[in-house]
Amino acid sequence: MSIELLPFQTKASKQIVARYALLVTDKKRPIEYMGWPTPFYQALASLTGSGKTAILADTVSLLRAGMHLEPIVLWVSKSKAVVDQTFANFEAGGKYEHLIPQFTVGYLSEAKVDQILDDTQACILLTTVGSFNQKSKGDGKLKVHQKDEDENDGALWEVLAGRKASSASERRPLIIVYDEAHNLSDQQTDLLLELEPDIILAASATMRTPGKLGQIIDRLKQVGWSAEATSDSEDSASRCLITAIRSKEPVNAGLVKRQVVLGGYDTEMETTLDDMLEDFQLATLKADELEAGFLPKAIYVCRTNISQDDGTADNPHRPFNQRKAPPILIWRYLTEEKGISGDEIALYCDLKMNQKDYPSPEGFNLFSGGEDDFAVFSQGTYRHIIFNQSLQEGWDDPACCFAYIDKSMGSALQVEQVIGRVLRQPGARHYPDPLLNTANFYIRIDSKQEFPKILEVVRRKIASEIPDVKLEGFSDARDRRRSRVEPKISLTIPEIHIDADEAVAPLTKAISSIHDYTTDSVNVQGAGELTRAIQQIGDGSKPSIEKYVKAHSNRVIARWLVRRHMQSRYPEAVKTIDWADPKFEARVEITSVAAQQLREDAERLVDTYLSHAELAFEDSNPYTVGAVYVRPDAAQKFSYSVHESYSDLNAPELAVAHEIDATGHTWARNPVNGGYSIPLLDKGDSRRFFPDFLVWTDKKIIAIDPKGGFLLQTEAGRKLLAIRDEKGQQRILVRFITEGTWSAETMKQTGSFGFSVWRMTTTGQIRCTTHADVASAVKKALETK
Repeated sequence: MSIELLPFQTKASKQIVARYALLVTDKKRPIEYMGWPTPFYQALASLTGSGKTAILADTVSLLRAGMHLEPIVLWVSKSKAVVDQTFANFEAGGKYEHLIPQFTVGYLSEAKVDQILDDTQACILLTTVGSFNQKSKGDGKLKVHQKDEDENDGALWEVLAGRKASSASERRPLIIVYDEAHNLSDQQTDLLLELEPDIILAASATMRTPGKLGQIIDRLKQVGWSAEATSDSEDSASRCLITAIRSKEPVNAGLVKRQVVLGGYDTEMETTLDDMLEDFQLATLKADELEAGFLPKAIYVCRTNISQDDGTADNPHRPFNQRKAPPILIWRYLTEEKGISGDEIALYCDLKMNQKDYPSPEGFNLFSGGEDDFAVFSQGTYRHIIFNQSLQEGWDDPACCFAYIDKSMGSALQVEQVIGRVLRQPGARHYPDPLLNTANFYIRIDSKQEFPKILEVVRRKIASEIPDVKLEGFSDARDRRRSRVEPKISLTIPEIHIDADEAVAPLTKAISSIHDYTTDSVNVQGAGELTRAIQQIGDGSKPSIEKYVKAHSNRVIARWLVRRHMQSRYPEAVKTIDWADPKFEARVEITSVAAQQLREDAERLVDTYLSHAELAFEDSNPYTVGAVYVRPDAAQKFSYSVHESYSDLNAPELAVAHEIDATGHTWARNPVNGGYSIPLLDKGDSRRFFPDFLVWTDKKIIAIDPKGGFLLQTEAGRKLLAIRDEKGQQRILVRFITEGTWSAETMKQTGSFGFSVWRMTTTGQIRCTTHADVASAVKKALETK
C-alpha cells in the first residue's frame, strides 16, 4: 500500500531542493579541486517515525527533475536490514514506489557498468557500507573494488567515480543518500568522497558529522552557510546545512506516539513482567474493541550470555531448564507461567547454545543476527521479541507499544537508545484509548536511586529531540494504575467526516480545462544549467566558475507534478481525482511553462475541492469517550465530568472546566490526538480540530474551545460552526470562546477585557456576544438556540 506525503514532508523536500539551487548558482561556491565543486550537503534531522525515507525519496525526485542529465543515487546504510527494507519499499508494489517514478532501483552489488554509463535513465543503487568499506582497495576482497574480467572499464567503484558515457561531455550527477547517518565513519567518508559526489544527503534522528565530512561542511560555512537549523519561507531559501523537522509535525500527524511512560521496578523480573503483561492484555483488548487493525507487540531488552543470579557467564553446556541467561528465563516465564505460545515469541540475540548435547525445546525461535536472519525474522508474526542491542538498528514495527528493559546488575543497556524502537504509531493515527498512543517502558533496576537518574536522562533527550511527546515516570506500580482514569459512564458522539460528493462534478470540470501537453513540443521544454570549474594548470590561479544554460532539464510525468503539489497543500484532495486521465501522462520539463501551469492547475483543484467539500455526520461509526491519563500529583477533581479528574489544564482551560462543571451538565475534557476531532477544510498545516471540551445537554452536544479563535477568519472556521446533518439539523454545536471583545463584522479584536462567544446563526451568519467573565461566557456557549 502506497503512502501519501504530508504537507510537512513535502515542505522539507522542497526546502532541500531550493537550497541546492542556491548553492549551484552561487559564484562563491568553493571548489575541492579541479573539476569538482564542493558538494551540496544537507542533513535531514528528524525523529524516528517521521518519514525520513519518504522525504528523501521525494527529494531525489525533485533534484532529478531540475538536472539536465539523469542522476545516479547511491543510497547507503550501515544495516543490511535497513537496505533491504528500503529496497522493498522502492520496488514495484512498494509503499514509496510512486515517489520515485522516473528511477530504476537495484543493489549496487548487482549493478552493471552499462547502467552506470547510461545517461538516459536515472537509477537508485542501494548498498551497505560493508560492501565498499575497505581501507586498501588493491587487495580486491570486496566486489565493487574488483575488476570484472568481462568488462574493460575497471572496477565498479572506479566506473562510478567516472560515470561518463563515451558520447557525453560531462559526467552524470551523483547523489549520495546516507540513511542512519550517525554511523558514518571517517574511512567510509573518504571512500564516498572518492566518487566526487555532487550532493550528500545525510539523515538521522541524532546527527553527527565525522571529521572528513566536517571539513567539507567547514568550507561551505566559510562562504556563508550555517549549521543552525532554520525553516525557510515558501519563496526564499536560506544558506542552511540542516533541514530539521519539528517534532510536533509527526506527532500531530499521528506518525509518532503521543507520550512515553517509564516505570522503575526495584524487584524481581517476574513482578515487572506481570505488570507489563497485564497492560499488554488490556491494550490487546482495546485494539480489538476499537478495530485498530493491529495487535500490540512487546520487546524485551536484556543482557545475553550472563547469569541472571550473579552476573557471571552463563554455561551453555547445561540442560535448557538449568540455564540462567535472561533471554531463556524470559522465554520460559512467558511460555510456562503466562501461557504464551512459543510461536508468538522470537529471540534475536547472540545467545550461546549447545544444540547437540542440550537442544532447545520446540518453539524456541532463536535468530543469532546473521545476515539472512533479519529477513526470516521479519516474515514472522511474533508479538514478543527478546533481544539485545543488535536488533535496534533497522527494526521498525509501529505495533510495538511495550518494552521491558533489564538494567539489573549494572547493565550498560541505555533506555534512551531503545525509545526510538517503540516511538512509531501504528496505523499512523491516534486512538481513543491512550494506552494505544503510548510507548510503555517497564525498567528493572538494582536500586530505587537509579531510576531518577534514568528518568532525567530520558527527560533531557525528549526535551531536546521530541518536546511534543509527553513523558511520565513512576516508581510505584500503584501510581501507574491511578494514572489511568476510566470513564464513569459510556458516552458517544457522532464522528464527522469530509463529504466530497459535491466536489466531484466541479473537479471533473476543472480537470477537463487543464491543457493536454501530450502532443505539445514547445511549452514542455525548460532550460537547464551546468556549472563547471575551470582550473589553469601551473600558474597557481584559483579555478574560475562558468555557467552554461542547457537546452533542457529532465522530464517528469504531469501526474507526478500535479499530485505532488496537491499533496503539499491538502492531501485528502488527491483521493478525488481520476488519475487515469491520459493528459496526466504528458512529460514536461520541470522548468517549463507547462510545468508552471500544471502547478497552478493543481492549486486550483485543491481550492475547488475545499470550496465544495462539506463536513457530514457519520452515525454508523460513533466516537466513544475512552480512558485518559492523569498525573496523580496534579489531578483536579470535578463533580459532573465523565472522568473523575483531569490534569494538565492551563489556567484559561481550568477556569472554563470549573464553570462547565458548575452547570451540572455531563462533560469531558477532550485530549488532543486520540480524542474527538473534526476535519479541517483548510490548506494550513493542521488537518484536524480537537475541541477542548465536550458537553452533553438534553438536546445537543456542544464542543467548546477557548483557543480556536485563529480559525474564525478562515472558511474552515465557518464550516466548523455550520455542521449540519442530512436533515439540516445542528446536532453538534461548535462554540469558540476568545479573550477580549471582538467585532463579528470585521473579525478583529476591539478590546482586551472580557470574553467573546462565537456561534453561527440559522441563516449562516457568524455572530459573537461579549461577556464580562468566564461564567457568563460558558453559560452563553451552552445555549442550544
